[in-house]
Amino acid sequence: MSRTEQDLQPAWLLHRRPFRNTSLIVELFLPNLGRVGAVVRGGRKDPSLSPFRPLLVELKASGEMYSLRGCEPRAPTLYLQGKALYCGFYVNELLTRLLHRDDPHPDLWPLYEQTLAALVEGDMLDVVLRQFEIGLLEDMGYGIDLGHDIQGAPVRSDCYYQLDPEQGLRAAAQGYRGSDLLAMLNGDWQADTRRTARQLCRALLAPHLGDKPLKSRELFREK
Repeated sequence: MSRTEQDLQPAWLLHRRPFRNTSLIVELFLPNLGRVGAVVRGGRKDPSLSPFRPLLVELKASGEMYSLRGCEPRAPTLYLQGKALYCGFYVNELLTRLLHRDDPHPDLWPLYEQTLAALVEGDMLDVVLRQFEIGLLEDMGYGIDLGHDIQGAPVRSDCYYQLDPEQGLRAAAQGYRGSDLLAMLNGDWQADTRRTARQLCRALLAPHLGDKPLKSRELFREK
């Protein structure tokens, strides 16, 4: 899609920051455009420009970023509170940090909306995050095969594996238990599996996030 004036289209706001006296620079996520940056003239007082509020936006190309010409709610704001709210900020920060601007991710759009809906429900929040992280990595081309090692051999429940983030799982004398990896693959989220999934996803994300810490993780530690 060329960067010309668009009709109203669905969007989510991922991040906002002040710009000049009364304006904003916002990071938006759209199904056909991916993550885009946009300037909102005089937008600081607009209550619709908030995370977790489904939006319809009108964008116009303006240099390296867009100009937000119109914005209206397309559905009620999702009600996230407590840890679910921090999880929502974490998901938004991952998209802001990992997605390149103007790089469409149409398959990621439904996963993002499903993730927010699951956070509203409030059950097994860590599992919701792991499923999002795995789906995000796969969509970016950095996913790994949980069912096979880098030699193509099936993962065995009685073996251990180390992670090579660029290639996948390598059989080893210690590391991630094969039984936990297979449980992740099959959606069997027992306590041990959830701990393994957290460690594995962090290791997979680390090369792409770099040394700059995630602000949303600080919120979890402060709470």
